[in-house]
Amino acid sequence: MKGVWTALITPFDDNLKIDYESLEKLIEYQIENNIDGIVLFGTTGESPTIEDEEFFEVLKFIKNFNIDVIIGTGTNNTKKTIEKTKKAMDMGFYKFLIVSPYYNKPNFNGLYEHFKSILLTNAKIVIYEIPSRTGISIPIEILKMLKAEFKDSILALKFSNSDLDLLSRIILEVENLDVLSGDDNLTLPMMSLGAVGVISVLSNVYPKGIKELVYSALSDDFIKAREIHYKMYKLFKLAFLETNPIPIKYIAYKKNLIKTPYLRLPLSELSEKNKEIIDNFLKNE
Repeated sequence: MKGVWTALITPFDDNLKIDYESLEKLIEYQIENNIDGIVLFGTTGESPTIEDEEFFEVLKFIKNFNIDVIIGTGTNNTKKTIEKTKKAMDMGFYKFLIVSPYYNKPNFNGLYEHFKSILLTNAKIVIYEIPSRTGISIPIEILKMLKAEFKDSILALKFSNSDLDLLSRIILEVENLDVLSGDDNLTLPMMSLGAVGVISVLSNVYPKGIKELVYSALSDDFIKAREIHYKMYKLFKLAFLETNPIPIKYIAYKKNLIKTPYLRLPLSELSEKNKEIIDNFLKNE
């Protein structure tokens, strides 16, 4: 599994209901720019504040589009994750983003059994490593065990971790495991070590540039990839001025891709200071 997958934002209207008109516009924009696929209801999609009824309504809606989709069904409740995943599979979806359980801080066996139980449903999963949000890092031994036991059912590891030494060890020690960067600004460094793409926040608005960077690296043209990296470096930083997806929603709003930059609590709008920083950058693009 390689290339660029957009971690899609979830647009809301003035009443904080899902804005399907903006959602359609976002998806069509990704299709027009030949993105490899989208990830629905990951961190960027504000998954913690999406109600189950809304979740499945969006899945019905997404079936109208010819685009590859990964669905975020991971929670810190194994039973709930399995139920949600199975229901989505019944609707015809088969690729899922499964984050390591957050807050619970499971021990080694609990973490292994969590992923194993989900894989026993015959779902195909992207394992999501993001210790800054979950409080734990997935041990290499668990990745080895799961990959050996379930092989093709593990599509990739989304690596949202700045520990590039750990990434090197994973690529060296876990056979046939595709790794995708989970951080736009680290995509090039990770791909230089063997990652094969990115689940991108910035590609919500700049899919063409992110694709050009990734496919240059996949073609071993790291000189060109480095040029694109530095050309987009300011954007990488702007997209994370505050907690994701606060800034990217504001950028998408300013680019007329969505009608409002609104978020659901406990997230709130971008600060006035950071709005000004982004506005000044966009004026000079």
